[in-house]
Amino acid sequence: MTKRPRTDQPIKTPLVAIFASQKSAGKTHAATFLCDVFAVNNFAFQAFQIDDQKRLAHMIGDVVTDLRPDPDLLIEDPTLAMRAIGPFYEAAREAIPNNRSVILDTGANMVETLTNFLREVDFGEDLAAWNLPAIAFVPFLPLDPESTSQAAFTVGRLRGSLPTLRIVLVENRFGGSADRIVAGSIAETNYRRLCDVASGTKQIIMPGIPREYWAPFEGAGIRFVKALAMDPAETSVLLGRSIAEVKVMRSSILRFWTSMHGQFAELIDLPKGGRS
Repeated sequence: MTKRPRTDQPIKTPLVAIFASQKSAGKTHAATFLCDVFAVNNFAFQAFQIDDQKRLAHMIGDVVTDLRPDPDLLIEDPTLAMRAIGPFYEAAREAIPNNRSVILDTGANMVETLTNFLREVDFGEDLAAWNLPAIAFVPFLPLDPESTSQAAFTVGRLRGSLPTLRIVLVENRFGGSADRIVAGSIAETNYRRLCDVASGTKQIIMPGIPREYWAPFEGAGIRFVKALAMDPAETSVLLGRSIAEVKVMRSSILRFWTSMHGQFAELIDLPKGGRS
């Protein structure tokens, strides 16, 4: 039987970090945070996305490589979907020599394609040969039965393709807490199933930033570190909000950052970026 990795010690970079779930549940939000905290720590990374909406590139910029092939070409050659993931593999292969981590943001409905690819290339064996740690983050909305069901599907697929992969469930509090699940509801049934399928995995909480506070930054493509670093007067002009409102918005983002850093630092060695 393949042994799963110990999950009690933070892993060091370079590493492979995969953000995946079959339904939109905050993957890009979490991936953007990791990109930012890597930047704060001066950790080199290469980012990829398999996403029609290209959300990560919107937040991080041109450093993100898009792995989605032309949909018109897919009609003639369905194998393009898997073949297009090749650059991610090559980046992982060079991660240790280049001291550069690899971050992959997987769009909704791409879990099967990704996990099929990982299995076909024997990615688990390669990771062991390269001595390259890998971690996957699976976000879910606890009050959304479909979200928890799809998260369970994602965990199952990832474990089937990479038995040694360290998997982390990310409870996205934007839609409410798991504490609010009604007993006897479909939400409870699916949540319990997710917990069973993901038995032995770490679970963290991604705090919800009020939509009114984060949407203006997200719409403008302003990532977390920039939102926190910008002068309130400059932000006020850029977003068309009062300085007082901007400061309240930034305080909410700071609470998000502090909480996320504290939890991620238990998973990944992150010397810098914590805020009090």
